[in-house]
Amino acid sequence: MYSKIAILSSLVLAMFLLSCKKEDDSNTPQPGKGVFIDHGFIPVAVEINPSADIQEAIYSNNKVFVATSDGIWKNDLTTKAWSRSGLEGKRITFIYKHPTIDKKFFAGISPDSNEKTLYVSTDEGQTWTTVESPVYSSQESTYEIYVCMAIHPAKPNIVFANLMGGTTIAVSKDGGNTWHRNNYADDSNFSYPCPIAVIPGNSSQIFQGAEAPLDDAWLATYDINSADPVMLSNFQKVVDMDVWDNRRPNELATFSYTPNTLYVGQEGALSKVTGNQSVFIYKSDEKSTFPYSYIEGIWVDPANTKHILFGGAVNGEQTTLSLYETQDEGKTIAQISDKLGMTEPQVREIIATDSYPAILIKDDIQKKARLVLYKNQ
Repeated sequence: MYSKIAILSSLVLAMFLLSCKKEDDSNTPQPGKGVFIDHGFIPVAVEINPSADIQEAIYSNNKVFVATSDGIWKNDLTTKAWSRSGLEGKRITFIYKHPTIDKKFFAGISPDSNEKTLYVSTDEGQTWTTVESPVYSSQESTYEIYVCMAIHPAKPNIVFANLMGGTTIAVSKDGGNTWHRNNYADDSNFSYPCPIAVIPGNSSQIFQGAEAPLDDAWLATYDINSADPVMLSNFQKVVDMDVWDNRRPNELATFSYTPNTLYVGQEGALSKVTGNQSVFIYKSDEKSTFPYSYIEGIWVDPANTKHILFGGAVNGEQTTLSLYETQDEGKTIAQISDKLGMTEPQVREIIATDSYPAILIKDDIQKKARLVLYKNQ
């Protein structure tokens, strides 16, 4: 038998441990409880990527660079000041930072005339030059439009790009100067623009997400020929409509700290793909209380990969901000719905910085673009 003193001591100890646990729980960051650090609007009326919605902003050396309908703009995260960063007056279709060559950027344009459609900078956007031989369409007598890029994980001079023409992938073997369609094809095919990605843990394949033909959503891989990377073969669907229904992939996100995983932003969903397994982190349907948001921005916390910030926009009126946060990889999700004083706010990109994730938000009604940092509380 326990004595009264022993029982009392046990109760006191249990209450103490419970109080400690409650205190620890209160210090655990709660999704949706963070604060925005405002970095202001681009100081002119602009659209964000009027031709495609895949790669719209990058981070480099404490600055965020944004692709707009009026050239490239950058925000100094220290001063919060906006300034131009080249290609003024041009409609930018994407911007991409080389992952291993410092200060090397690529940017595509939607041309008003028969001009070259791809630019490169080797000085962090201070100067831009057109590449020698972008992909050219003899049928249309124009250079084709580029919408996104990926770099070979083991060979930094091998560059892949998806063209506006649907599932056609272009390949450069000389760092982005001269280009060929995959398998040296003469023409491109056409569908919705498709995102591509290579994951750090796999240097032998390239991933592509698509809705091609119409109402057929999938994620697939191509094998990269080691002798000639222009040759892409063995097309294999990793995920198709049996798993995704018709949720078109809009964004493929990869991170060095999740080297074998692909995060896929979709129509009304966010999926995590590892190997041949795809699981929904977020899925909006008739059972969900969340809006049917087309996910365009994805950030995974390097300190806790279950902590994910993601967002996009609904196909229609934006009655709330479509920004979401989870601390447990989707088991619990909070929507951050504050429109931040904007009329039709749409999350277009979420990118890592050296401090907090940066969120690019556009408003088509006001023709404004705003940058905020999100500090999780």
